Amino acid sequence: MRRLRKNSSGQVLILTALLIALIVISAEAYVLEVNQALQVEESSSPVDFARIVRIGSRNLMIGSLANISQGGDNQTLRDNLERWISFVKEQYYHGECTISFELCETSPYSSGLWMSWGADGSGVTSAKTDFSLNLTSEGAEINVDFSINVTTSISIYAISVWKSGIHTINVTISLYNEGDPALAKNITVYYWTKAGWADAGLLGSYNLEDFGNGTYRATFTVGAPRTWNRPILVNCYDQREIYVQASTTCVDL
Repeated sequence: MRRLRKNSSGQVLILTALLIALIVISAEAYVLEVNQALQVEESSSPVDFARIVRIGSRNLMIGSLANISQGGDNQTLRDNLERWISFVKEQYYHGECTISFELCETSPYSSGLWMSWGADGSGVTSAKTDFSLNLTSEGAEINVDFSINVTTSISIYAISVWKSGIHTINVTISLYNEGDPALAKNITVYYWTKAGWADAGLLGSYNLEDFGNGTYRATFTVGAPRTWNRPILVNCYDQREIYVQASTTCVDL
């Protein structure tokens, strides 16, 4: 087990493909086209092109969701995808390329987004988009429909033990990417006081253990007065810099 170190570096996600390298910057919410010298090789087949488009589309959605989760405009997802679609069409040199996307509108998604940071111990930050790609070249035609879902979710559970005038609080945190255990880049735990939220990481007793499998445990102590059902808040960034949060109340033992 090891202590998780905080990392406050800015978000710069480099989206690479043979088609294009895109940089999505969270502070500005826009996509820059860079390194356009990365052209598709003449020997690349439509199958290769379709594979690269799928990878690039997913990377673009990850960068867009990271931006939005950190306070960017919800319109960022649509704007970035429209720029990506336009660029993809220009990079296919073997025939005709038709590509379109549709943001998911099936509940709980709206405009391709689902962000739920509730007080029930769970939080979700998610984006979902359907794509349709058609490629034609000499003697060949490829039609590919694919859906991309990017989801960062968190689950927390807190216990408070009162003994000798001290609360010993344990917060168990589980992080997931697309339903699979994932590692965090930064976790901050807050506890409620009469003055409002306080950062548990500032306490001398604070310790955050990383079990290496997407599960973390924060432990700290808080003095009197005794507080029942103390609220706990956890802010988390995954390795993709997608932000998610969840809150709950301590189970008092």
